[in-house]
Amino acid sequence: MASSVTSYQNALLALLPTGAAWSKGDGSELNKLMAGIAEEFARIDQRAADLLDESHPSSTNELFEEWEAEYGLPDSCSGIDQTFPERLTALIQTYQMQGGQSRDFFIDVAKIMGYDITITEYQQRLHGDYYGQAYGDEGWVYVWQVNAASVNFTTRSYGEPYENLYRTWSNARLECVFNRLKHAHMSIIFSYS
Repeated sequence: MASSVTSYQNALLALLPTGAAWSKGDGSELNKLMAGIAEEFARIDQRAADLLDESHPSSTNELFEEWEAEYGLPDSCSGIDQTFPERLTALIQTYQMQGGQSRDFFIDVAKIMGYDITITEYQQRLHGDYYGQAYGDEGWVYVWQVNAASVNFTTRSYGEPYENLYRTWSNARLECVFNRLKHAHMSIIFSYS
């Protein structure tokens, strides 16, 4: 918290010598001079306190665009024409999503984005495995299935072009973020219920 003008004025007056020649009372010229100097010290102190607020993306204002540039935002996962609160939310989410590749990390990333998911890991089928386990050949070792709630579903109306035929459940932002964060050798399948 920044110190006030009065605090700086009192500190400056206390540094001066004492005596009849150094009249420090209210309304004296020396008191007014120290008040003027104290205003600049208080302004500098306030700017330093403001800089501390800029040191984290959740409280930034003046350096917001620099924080966005640091985290590569807006990116392909961001929407078009986002409002400032949407951009701030995306920045905070991106800041919190740094540093992991485990299932728990991806589940936490989804929670940060407001989704409750589970992840199914496939394993290579080996002799003696139990029936009912998720399995595949050795390529499936690097596949995860993200199980999430559906966001939208559209179908093709009669007479629409073939490209519009049956849009499946999806969440473009979740898929984009996960595909951006995953290792290059990993594949992610998204399953919506």
